[in-house]
Amino acid sequence: MGTNETTVHLSGHQGAIYDACWDEASQTWLTAGGDGIIAQWPSDGQGEGRALLHHHKAFFSVSSFESQRAAGTENGELFRWTGTNASSATRIEAHRNGIFALAWMPDGRLLTGGGDERILLWEGSQLSGEWRIPGAQKIRSIVPHNDKVFIGTTRGQALLYTWNAGGDSLEHEAEMTGHNGGCYAAVWHPHKQAWITGGRDGHLRIWRENQGELLAFPAHEGAIYRMAIAGDCLWTVSRDKSLKAWRLDDLSSSGKITHRNGGSARSINALAHSEKAVMFGGDDRIGRILPH
Repeated sequence: MGTNETTVHLSGHQGAIYDACWDEASQTWLTAGGDGIIAQWPSDGQGEGRALLHHHKAFFSVSSFESQRAAGTENGELFRWTGTNASSATRIEAHRNGIFALAWMPDGRLLTGGGDERILLWEGSQLSGEWRIPGAQKIRSIVPHNDKVFIGTTRGQALLYTWNAGGDSLEHEAEMTGHNGGCYAAVWHPHKQAWITGGRDGHLRIWRENQGELLAFPAHEGAIYRMAIAGDCLWTVSRDKSLKAWRLDDLSSSGKITHRNGGSARSINALAHSEKAVMFGGDDRIGRILPH
């Protein structure tokens, strides 16, 4: 990524953008806004977006898997719908506080993480599993990989769980407590066979469950809210108002976007990617699409 890349702007939210995802089935972007709107945008950012859901509280999370869609609100309500027909969405009182994390299992079941220290497992609109992490405060990230599930918390814990043979119970396996003030994001690095985590301390930390922390370095001047692997880079966004790219082979810097070259002048909270582009958005209410 060069520093002279051109971003396409998505304008329409009247509140901060807290989350985003690429909807493969419809080839569109979905964004979750502090204005209580889930919006859908064309893949190239051309033309206007349209509101799929309206709520009196902020939407904190949005995600899609095949034909399924899900979104979580500030007050812990979960919305589920199929395809583009959000008007028939099922509304579920799921958590007792905001829903910060959504993650799909390969079989289509959904994991939700809330501000009530609970992780819930859903089959459609039916609750099929519940776990609590005492002291976690908020479940900020959930990342499944094979038979493992990574959990990041506001307390700073990076926790790794294993599904039992039946795939209906989580068993604690490992913990890393390196992030001071909160572990907000994680990805599995397929080449290094290791987890990369980011959090409030602005550091990237690389670790394996049987070896602990392998490497840590300051990546941002503020909290790292989201990360994703797209193309040949690891992408990170931060409260420090920047989007950064890191080469997958050695995690060296590959470039960054700031307000000086088409980026945001405020905190960046959301990050998503398709095969061709990354999309990021935040407190300035604008989504930005960047080819990768």
